[in-house]
Amino acid sequence: MELRKLVSAHLPNAVVAAIIFTVYNTYTGDIANPVSIGVEFISYVIAIFIGFVVITPILNKVFDSITT
Repeated sequence: MELRKLVSAHLPNAVVAAIIFTVYNTYTGDIANPVSIGVEFISYVIAIFIGFVVITPILNKVFDSITT
C-alpha cells in the first residue's frame, strides 16, 4: 500500500482513538497542563497509527489464509 492510502485509511481512526485516550486522561487528572496534553495526544496518534499500519496487513493475511 502506498503512503496516501495508508494515511487516509488509518489516520482518522488513530485521531479519534487518541482523542478518547487524551480526554480520559485529562478527566481522571493524569495530565493537567496544555503541553502535556499536546504531547500525549501526538504520542497516541503516532503509536495508534503505527499499530494500525502494522496490524492490519497481518490480520488481512491471517483471515485471507483461513477463508481460502
